[in-house]
Amino acid sequence: MAATVAGKAVLITGGASGIGRAAAEAFAREGARVVIADLDEKGGRTTVEKLRAGGAEAHFVRADVARSADVAALVAKTVSLYGRLDCAFNNAGIEGAVSPIVDYPEDTFRRVLEVNVVGVFNCLRAELPQMLAQGRGAIVNTASVAGLIGAGGLSAYIASKHAVLGLTKTAALENAKLGVRVNAVCPGVIQTPMLDRLAKSAAGFVEGVTAVTPMGRLGTAEEIAEAVVWLCSDAASFITGHALTVDGGYVVP
Repeated sequence: MAATVAGKAVLITGGASGIGRAAAEAFAREGARVVIADLDEKGGRTTVEKLRAGGAEAHFVRADVARSADVAALVAKTVSLYGRLDCAFNNAGIEGAVSPIVDYPEDTFRRVLEVNVVGVFNCLRAELPQMLAQGRGAIVNTASVAGLIGAGGLSAYIASKHAVLGLTKTAALENAKLGVRVNAVCPGVIQTPMLDRLAKSAAGFVEGVTAVTPMGRLGTAEEIAEAVVWLCSDAASFITGHALTVDGGYVVP
């Protein structure tokens, strides 16, 4: 079965750069109609311009996923543009600080959870009713290998990504008989602006994780995007509640 999403209406949060932008490009290449959401208006509009230059139908909406009103308006806008919502990639997220728990700033910890966990919750709560009304839909949440293992210095990020997997499994079970599939993608160490920021905060981080990745290299945003498109397609029609690890073997040892 071909992994087609042609003609489908797709919503992508965190689409201004990195994995979100790569996913938007992959969906558009396959003929999907895309709505990009992000707080970074300049980056989001740049993504849309790139898609439109390639002949795709795409729109940008500025939204903070930590604000339920923003997310409700975002879903409503998508439906007003395309008449439905077939696929959602809940990808918006931040990394927070690199610090031991005893020194971790409380306000930063709370903000990471607001964006990475409450943001996914807000998205699910807004997207599911529309998909259930249609009788079908596919959602992919961005978790991480950080949702599968621990790592020193990243307590907020680790906690948030474990929580995303919990939300994914719960939503999958609640909607499995109702036509809506909910899965997660768990990227390993991927070359993105987020990784660039982490590299500046923690000297040797990139070299260290690359050394223990069996494939011996970083992943690309495009490699994650391909997995997301597949999970949203009918080729993955019997898959729900799954955490698809795309990490070059990082969590295998």
